[in-house]
Amino acid sequence: MSKSCFSAVVLAVILLLSVETDAQPTVDESETTSCCSSTLEEVVSLVKRIASSQQENVIEVRGQIDDVKKLLSSNDAGEQPLKQALVTALACE
Repeated sequence: MSKSCFSAVVLAVILLLSVETDAQPTVDESETTSCCSSTLEEVVSLVKRIASSQQENVIEVRGQIDDVKKLLSSNDAGEQPLKQALVTALACE
């Protein structure tokens, strides 16, 4: 997920939390407070897991990009078919 997608997820969470705070309580205040607190903690935990996963994905993609750069810049004749296949695949997208 890109940075803009992550921002959209965070914005959605904030909007959901603001909608939840506008609702009228239907149970005892002490129950509502503990419920909202645990829900907020779950949301924060989920957002942290998503962010961590995205950071891992970015690191992996950067490594793959570095590998492609090395391949394209190498002068090894044995890698020419691989280079041609890579260029063809990129041109098709």
